[in-house]
Amino acid sequence: MSKFIENLPSAIEVWMFYKRKEEKSGLYEKLCDVIGENGISEESFIKLFDTMTMENGESKRKEIRQLVTKNQANLRICILSDVIDKKSIVESVLSITKMIGTHDIDSHDFEFWFNRFSSGNWSLYRKTFSDLPIEVVESIVEDLDFPSQMRLRRVSHGLRNIVDQMTPSIDQIDIYIERQGSQNTLNLSIRKSKGPESDIYWGPSYHGEDNLKKAFDGMKVLLSNPRLRLESFIWKNESSSEIDDEFIDVINSLNHKIEIRDLAAKLNGDSMVDLMEAIKPGILEEIDFYGNFNQIQFDRLVQLEQWKKAKMIYLCEFIPDFTPHFRHFQNFEDVTVQVKSVSMDDILLLLIQNDKFKKFAISVEEDKPSESEIEETLGLSEMHFNEEDEWFYGRYDIPGTNDYLNVIIDDYRIKFLRITSD
Repeated sequence: MSKFIENLPSAIEVWMFYKRKEEKSGLYEKLCDVIGENGISEESFIKLFDTMTMENGESKRKEIRQLVTKNQANLRICILSDVIDKKSIVESVLSITKMIGTHDIDSHDFEFWFNRFSSGNWSLYRKTFSDLPIEVVESIVEDLDFPSQMRLRRVSHGLRNIVDQMTPSIDQIDIYIERQGSQNTLNLSIRKSKGPESDIYWGPSYHGEDNLKKAFDGMKVLLSNPRLRLESFIWKNESSSEIDDEFIDVINSLNHKIEIRDLAAKLNGDSMVDLMEAIKPGILEEIDFYGNFNQIQFDRLVQLEQWKKAKMIYLCEFIPDFTPHFRHFQNFEDVTVQVKSVSMDDILLLLIQNDKFKKFAISVEEDKPSESEIEETLGLSEMHFNEEDEWFYGRYDIPGTNDYLNVIIDDYRIKFLRITSD
């Protein structure tokens, strides 16, 4: 039995009423030509046909009209039968509307099926989205933009499961939280950083505690997707630390590591460690850390594989004692740190031990070596003073290589830029 007849057996009854004035002989064979031999047994067909021909014609017509009004798919066997009998679409419309006693039918649907059957496709069943092979559905979902994926996710549990397993069509998430009046506001900015839609942002705002909960629920759904690949993730909370705790609760609930390349977060030490631990080591390349930390928290941070395998680090808060921690920055190519003080021994270690770095910038709050001390200790050549920007710069040739350092010195900062000679 075809899926169409299985789902809509009343279509046979409508067709029988349509053909009731024809000779019974041969009708069963005609029906089988249309719906297949297993659509209805000959015994059931004869019994149903005889019952119909004995009923009051107008009463039965009203019943058939109600079936068609409820679901116009009941007309498909009639339309296909007319196509097989080589009727024109006008003849078919007139015959069928006369049969049901009304012209109130969906003309577009009628035309679709008449043309489809006329083209040689006699299938009575119209495939829906859910009938597509799972591979095709997955391909369609993956090509949708992010808002469309989220809307599709609300259609059914099946589509939700598919969306939740597909690669989301975004690679950048920015979350900013601030206090506005008496309530907190979470501003979310999501986009894909590459491709034709790279300039399109999806950016809802959530106001108040109830809506913040919705935001965190949605965030958990998104971050729980194992195929999520983020080029950038930003978390900056200018409100209460309790919101940071809610965010970390979401992070700690995940059962896989998140793939993030560039991370910027304003979190205090323990929370930053928790977030870093949730990121897949080796994927994380850039860390921008705007939060506070104590000695114990910093020691935990630098022991993480995520820290050791990253390439770029920016620390906004001052490191009280830089010398004991100097070695923890040797794996980076690009370093920007704030320190209370720095010694010439630290600077010499930087030049001797790190052959990876391309940029190293140190902002010093107090006890910065003077320009003359740096120049003399490093033996800088080509020293110049930029009067407009008020900084010194010179050159340090790295022994045994074709590389040299541009050394820039101002009142608070020492910056090294590694350059390869032509």
